[in-house]
Amino acid sequence: MSIVLHIDRVVVDECLLGKETGAAVRAALERELAARLASHGVAGSLSGIGSIDALPAVPMAPARPRQHLGARIAAAVAQGLAVRGAK
Repeated sequence: MSIVLHIDRVVVDECLLGKETGAAVRAALERELAARLASHGVAGSLSGIGSIDALPAVPMAPARPRQHLGARIAAAVAQGLAVRGAK
């Protein structure tokens, strides 16, 4: 089974970027989402969802030292998709 996830746009307040660039946030988001979606059992938990126009707003966890904004956004997206272990 394959998973296709297309994100049209992510809007981030510049103050959240800190010293990160948009490209670094994008790369971290892609890397973290790919890892989460490739985890064992995720494809089965997402089967039957179909196309989704938008996800519910999910608060992002507070930043931990050395945690990239992209990883925090990926965690929120996974939580919005109800992926097990997304917290």
